[in-house]
Amino acid sequence: MKSILVALDDTPAASAARDVALALAARHRARVTGAGIVDVDYLTAPEAVPLGGAYYKFKGDLEHLKRGHDQAQKLIEDFDKECKRRDINGQAVALVGDPLPEILHAADAHDLIVLGRDTSFHAEPAEGIAAPVARLLRENPRPMLITPPAARAISPVLVAYDGSVPAARALQLFTLLQMGKGVPVHVLTVDADAAAAKSVAQRAASYLDLYRVKAKVHGIASNAAPADIVLAEAKSLEAGILVMGAFGHGGLVKSMLGTCTRKVMAECPTGLFIHH
Repeated sequence: MKSILVALDDTPAASAARDVALALAARHRARVTGAGIVDVDYLTAPEAVPLGGAYYKFKGDLEHLKRGHDQAQKLIEDFDKECKRRDINGQAVALVGDPLPEILHAADAHDLIVLGRDTSFHAEPAEGIAAPVARLLRENPRPMLITPPAARAISPVLVAYDGSVPAARALQLFTLLQMGKGVPVHVLTVDADAAAAKSVAQRAASYLDLYRVKAKVHGIASNAAPADIVLAEAKSLEAGILVMGAFGHGGLVKSMLGTCTRKVMAECPTGLFIHH
C-alpha cells in the first residue's frame, strides 16, 4: 500500500477513521491524504423565502459557507498536526463542492479510501450508514475501509469468505495491499455443511499463503443468517479489521448492497474492508 485517502468530518466514526488511516499509514509507510470538504450545495440549498427576503437568504448563505470553511480548516489543521506528531507522510487538502464527485476524483491517486460509516460531510453524524458512504461504495473504483465510532485497532484480521466473486475480489485487494502481513489473520466461512464451509475457507487461506500470510481457518456449519455469525465472530476475536465483498451471501443477493452487506456495515464493531 502506497497511498491512503481519509475523509475528514466532525463525527465520532470519522474521528475513528482518521486514527485508523494514520495507523495504517505508519505501519505501511504510506502517504495519507486527509480530505476536508466544504459542501457548497448543501450549505446554500434553495429554500422558500418571503417577498423581500432574498437579501437575508444571501446573507445567511454567506454565514453558512464561512462556518463550513472554518470547520474544514480546523479539521485540516488538526490532521496536519497529528501527521507531524506521529512523523507520518501526510497532508490535508480542502475540497470544495459536492462531496461525492470530489472524493471520486481524489480516489484515482490512492490505494484505499477510509471513512467513518456516519460520515455525512456536514459535521452531523448520520444514523446507521450515511447515504454518501453507501453511494461511494457503489460508485468508487477503490476498496474502502469503513469504521464505526469505536474502531481504533488494525489487528487481528477476520476475512468473511463465501467463495463468491465479490469476496474473492476483496480478498485479493486486501492481500495485494499487504494488509495481512505480520498480523493474525482468520478466515471464516458459513455453510449448512461443515465440510463445505471448511473447504471454501481453506481456498481463501491457500491464496493468502501464496503471499506468505498464514491464516487460521474457521468453517462454521449453520443455517443461521451469515451476517449474524460474522458479526459474532468479529466480536469474539476482537478483530481490528473485517474483510468481505460488497454483495450479500450466495443466493441472497438482491442488489449491489444486499441484506447481509447492509447489516454488517451498520453493526460491524470494527473497521470493515470492503469492495464491490
